[in-house]
Amino acid sequence: MEGAGATIVSDAAEHATRGMDSVDEEPETSNVRETEEEPETPDVSETDEEPETPDVSETDEEPKLPSAVQDLIRCLEGKGKPVTRFPDFSSSEFRKFFPRRELISTMTGWRSQVRLRVLEAIGDCNTFEDLVISGGGIWRLTASEREIVFRRFMSRTIQRIYVGGNKWSSEWSSEWSSDEEVESLCLQLGGILNCSSVRELTIFNCRLSARCWLNLASGLSGNCESKLESLDLEEAWEDSSAVKHVADMINSAPLLQKLGLRGSSKMDDEAVGMLSQALIQRSSLKVLFLRKVEWGAALLLKALAGDDRNRSIERLELQQMAGLGDCLREVLTSNPSLKEVVLEDLWMRPEDWHQLGKGIRDNATAECITVPFTLRNHDEDRWKSIEALACAASSDVKDPTVDLSLKLKNDHHLVLSVNLLGRVLRGEIKSLQSFNISVGRMESIERIYWENGSRGERLSILNVTKAVLMSVLPCLRGNTSLYFLDLSSAGSFRYDDERLDDEAFRCLMGLLQVNLTIQEIDVFDTPWEKDGKAAQIQEALQQNQKRAVYMSVFREAKLTFGDAKAGRLFLCGSPLAGKTKVRQTLMRIVKGKSWFGNKVEQLWRTQGIEVEWLQNDDKTQISIWDLAGQGIFRTLQTVLFPQSSNFCIFLFVYSPFYEETDVSSQKKKPDSCFQTELEAWLSFITSTTRVTGHNRPQVLVVITHKDKVKYHSLKWAHSIVETLTKRFTNFVDLHQECFYLDARKKKEVIPLKNHIFEIFKNLLSEKSPRVPKLCSRLSFLLVTNTKNNRKSPLWQIKTFQNFCASELTDFIPSSSAHADDHSKIMSAIISYLNDVGSIVYIPNFDYIIVDPNWLTNTLLGELVTLGQNFQTHKSMSFEKTMSHYSYASNDGFVSESDFDQLIEEFRRKQPHGVNRQVLEDILINLDLCFKVEDPSQYFIPSFIPEPASTEEQNSEKLAWKTGDKNSKYVGIRIQCQDETTMSFTAAFFPCFQMFMRRKLISEKHFGKETVIFSRHYLRLLFDGYEIYIEQGTSYKYVDVLMLGSQHKSRSEALQYMRTYIIDELISFCASSKGCPGVALVMGVIQTRCVEMLIPSDLRGAILIEDLKSDYIRRINDKLEDIAADRLRLVKEEQLFNYQHSWPSIRGHTPEIFEKARDLLSESDVEEVVNEIQQKHIQQLESFRQALNSVSNDLNQPCTQSGNRVGNSSYSDRLDRSNSDKQDERLRSMESMLQQILTGQLEVQSTLSFFMSEMDRFIQYSHELQQAKTPKRPYVTTDVGVIYRMKAALNAGTIVRLHFMCEYEYGSGIHMVKDQEGLMIHVDRENCEWIRNTIEISCKIMYYALKAGLDKTLNLGQAIPDWEDFKSDIVKLDFSNRDRRALLKGGESRELNEAWFRIQQTLAPINYSAIFKLYQVKYARQELGGHAWVCEECMVKGRSSSILTD
Repeated sequence: MEGAGATIVSDAAEHATRGMDSVDEEPETSNVRETEEEPETPDVSETDEEPETPDVSETDEEPKLPSAVQDLIRCLEGKGKPVTRFPDFSSSEFRKFFPRRELISTMTGWRSQVRLRVLEAIGDCNTFEDLVISGGGIWRLTASEREIVFRRFMSRTIQRIYVGGNKWSSEWSSEWSSDEEVESLCLQLGGILNCSSVRELTIFNCRLSARCWLNLASGLSGNCESKLESLDLEEAWEDSSAVKHVADMINSAPLLQKLGLRGSSKMDDEAVGMLSQALIQRSSLKVLFLRKVEWGAALLLKALAGDDRNRSIERLELQQMAGLGDCLREVLTSNPSLKEVVLEDLWMRPEDWHQLGKGIRDNATAECITVPFTLRNHDEDRWKSIEALACAASSDVKDPTVDLSLKLKNDHHLVLSVNLLGRVLRGEIKSLQSFNISVGRMESIERIYWENGSRGERLSILNVTKAVLMSVLPCLRGNTSLYFLDLSSAGSFRYDDERLDDEAFRCLMGLLQVNLTIQEIDVFDTPWEKDGKAAQIQEALQQNQKRAVYMSVFREAKLTFGDAKAGRLFLCGSPLAGKTKVRQTLMRIVKGKSWFGNKVEQLWRTQGIEVEWLQNDDKTQISIWDLAGQGIFRTLQTVLFPQSSNFCIFLFVYSPFYEETDVSSQKKKPDSCFQTELEAWLSFITSTTRVTGHNRPQVLVVITHKDKVKYHSLKWAHSIVETLTKRFTNFVDLHQECFYLDARKKKEVIPLKNHIFEIFKNLLSEKSPRVPKLCSRLSFLLVTNTKNNRKSPLWQIKTFQNFCASELTDFIPSSSAHADDHSKIMSAIISYLNDVGSIVYIPNFDYIIVDPNWLTNTLLGELVTLGQNFQTHKSMSFEKTMSHYSYASNDGFVSESDFDQLIEEFRRKQPHGVNRQVLEDILINLDLCFKVEDPSQYFIPSFIPEPASTEEQNSEKLAWKTGDKNSKYVGIRIQCQDETTMSFTAAFFPCFQMFMRRKLISEKHFGKETVIFSRHYLRLLFDGYEIYIEQGTSYKYVDVLMLGSQHKSRSEALQYMRTYIIDELISFCASSKGCPGVALVMGVIQTRCVEMLIPSDLRGAILIEDLKSDYIRRINDKLEDIAADRLRLVKEEQLFNYQHSWPSIRGHTPEIFEKARDLLSESDVEEVVNEIQQKHIQQLESFRQALNSVSNDLNQPCTQSGNRVGNSSYSDRLDRSNSDKQDERLRSMESMLQQILTGQLEVQSTLSFFMSEMDRFIQYSHELQQAKTPKRPYVTTDVGVIYRMKAALNAGTIVRLHFMCEYEYGSGIHMVKDQEGLMIHVDRENCEWIRNTIEISCKIMYYALKAGLDKTLNLGQAIPDWEDFKSDIVKLDFSNRDRRALLKGGESRELNEAWFRIQQTLAPINYSAIFKLYQVKYARQELGGHAWVCEECMVKGRSSSILTD
């Protein structure tokens, strides 16, 4: 018998021996039985009969023991996992040896010997810690057996004793033959208590007599060495006479620290007095817990209030008690010993809570008062109580002490809770040190948690909808204490209107514009983590840290703050559109400025950006930035573009004519050019302006040359503007009005000017953060000085400080910490003025550019003009101003002599006295240039053109230098998340090249020879990798191509690429030097394209998220096609071998297939598996709720469904699995496979059980099943709209009877596409049964909705307003008739009549013709017998052997 033990402890043995962590914990049971075990016998607990097993004589061979019994004996003997609790013998493997006690006498022979052997092993075992007298363990022993076992326990290591029964049954009393037996048990337990090792005693749901308590207390009486630390009693005595002995136990336990009293056990005044005296005298007691006790107030006043009180209790927990108002105030204000108090779900009037709050505010000494509330529907008084407590306890002088926790059931209470949280975040309520809000929903639990700790405030908004997030974020605009915002899993919901989108993102970014104290935001597992917005959020936080530094200096200096005044007007459009003429006319209107030599001026074309001040006074400071239309200047415009959309207006100026040298020969453009040009500029604006909340860039449309083109209507333009407004609505505010004008005439430009100034007025007054008046004053003086002195565009920092000195003296109060030392405030002023564009400050540069126009136009614009040999004037007499020196370069490099030539040409034309080195330093610090040695060259791709010859342009092709047949290739594409609204700018890639060069060489110390540049790519050679970084020709993506050796795994290569390149590129894009308006996502490139270095525009690529979705869909499809009995046989390769198809590339590759596993990273594959597992968990939870709903509707306990879903504990096992492996980067594919298969098996089995329960509720009987009647009917109108329960059904109406496909695998039950249905004319005879059929269909949809199957039903077309219909059926209140009938065995006359009439009606019907349904059988009877399914499901079911004919 001993030698038969298995090497692995079985599930049943684990069940019998597992330790119990708490009284409420239910033992786990395994749903999977080992195949080698004996067949399961009927449950004795249900039948009250023990299956007969013939005795075996001693001469016969003994039967083999069940493995569970073998394993238990081995563990008890110390040969396996230590047994820490008394075994539970209620499972089937043990019941034949440990039946109920009335059947013990029938046991003889072999079974009796096995029983004795187990008991001997129990007696010899010295690892027991828990003794549980509740259920199938001790109760299955005889009195003599129990006495022997207990006697041995007295000298063992028992730590915890649990005594009790099920509070929903009479289990405890029915298990004992007499009161004397219970008293004997208590005496035996008293003996064990006399042992000094017992630390915890818990007695629950067994009302013991005074005699029993006397016996228990005898074990502690006189035992000064007792180690009892916890005594927890619930419904533990019959009457007050037992309390004397409870008090004796308390007095006899010198180390007792925790006392818990729960339930409705009676207690008179005398007993309360005895118990309170015991509490007062027990000086070791630290925690007192009371729950649902009617005498709680009296006990608290006697034991914890007044001078003669307990002085050791530090924690008081009260739960679900009433009438404590005055008592609580007295205890909290008079007992300084209390440090922690928990008041959970107390029933008090709002006015009592208000008085309690005042007591907490004024006199309470407790450091932490936790107040949990559970709010149910129509619970308005409790909500008033919450508000009353929070408001009354608020104090401006006392630290907050209240921890408020709310569990909500409906959205109304969620709105109220968020409003209360808003008052806390705004500082209106100061009583709380933490605030926890949780809402239980079908999909998940929404949770908001705020706490005020030592570092400041933290706010976690977890798993919430978009609406909830957007209601919380505005409350933080004035908050100056929150440093951490956790948005993990927010907006990750199944419905689009609940998910985080661009509107919610703008709400967050708008918050970051005004709140500079938030230091960290966690967006893990949100849509923003995957759509590229996480980098933009991180960049905004970094910018805020810089702003926070100088703003804190301004506050320390006690500067006066006022409204912002500075705004910028940008003119953009194609060349010769009339931008400059609009600018000149605006200047004439605002300043009365006349333009000398107007006919000559109009021939000049803008180079770079021309900056001029439209208005500069005490009210506003508006500058005009006139952007040259030529593409060659776009790089400079990007580098110098404002990174914030605050206080910016863009004028898109459009000319109806093509650009021509000869004005007289100008040709009119087609209207489509208007959309093309506007679309390009909107994309440019979107990509280059940082998202700053809801003040999107303002864009106005101006159409010029009204004098030459007479449009009778601008409907064509308005139509285009309306179309683009919809596309760019999340990024720009495109005004619908189009200004059609002659740019030379003031009267036509005046309405435009008025509109511009009105917009600036609104922007600056409504959306402006407060700014220091000192900075506004300095900005005004700088503009004035620059206009008067154009010859000094650069100032040394010392000169700038001297310029500001006099103003500092006037604006900084003498009491300020910075009144004498101006160093910090000067740094803050420089940073601020640079941010708003008044100056240009370049780090690591000894000068400050005080004239932005000199930089944007005079220097950079002129250098591009010279380098690109661009003609800025139309008159031939000005040809002498052009450069006749060619600077063309294929790779972007020029020799040092060429660079010197370019700089000298500039200096000859612009005699500002700026030396060559300063000019070079400016270009280098702006990332527009760098120098390399040997040979000495300068990389200036933005200033010089490519060769005109195609052969020269293609002279440098990409080629791997180090590859061989064993090399490994990896390609990742980083692309714009929305390619229709955003793109990389012309400056992005050159600036990124400069950034990477500096990062890799200066910071990471890579050799210069390993970083190789060309105009269109960057090549890196280090750590055994060869890498190309190449910008796509469409400016929509950047490709990173890597060649690695055979010694490097793909996982290592991807991680290396991510760390050194991809993360840097994403961060750079979000920075002020990149494209801060562009959100980036990642794709994977076809491996063959990487190996062959196929041109970027031909390379095959797919977004990683799309590939993961395809992978998940393919795995789910395969799972749905596998019968439950075959799931265990599925191999890894069968499930995970999805291959992505790459289309052929003409002239390069044929169609190629690659495994998704090989294309994705290990973490991506993990996410695929986790998403499938999470879907299983959600499905199981939905089924559980639906099954509970069915059970509740039937007024019966959910026993079977509870066992089916609750005990399977798939999500618990998954959590444990992930927790056990949290230090591992990747679980094995085999482990992943088993997790998925286990989940799918439970989903399939639970779905089948759910469908059978649904059949029971709709009265689909066994007879109907035998008759093969379709069971999923629904009724529609003649036009296919489903009838509702309350819809009128009048005689003469035409309805159609339909049936759903009943296939329960894959997509589940669903409506059949294009099903004609059976047309029925409603009359007096059939009206009633049709109405009952409608009721049946509504019940089906009701529970399908509860189970989360609404998407698979495919009801969209049949229900025009599905959301309203859902709310209707959720509110259905099925009649008591249904419940009574079902509980009696399914005799609902109305439903039976409906099914009978359905059978009659369908008798002559051709199902396949009218319903497109086909009769099939499940391959195994337990899967459901016969079914009516659609053709698609029939084919799928047969191919997977789930269905048969």
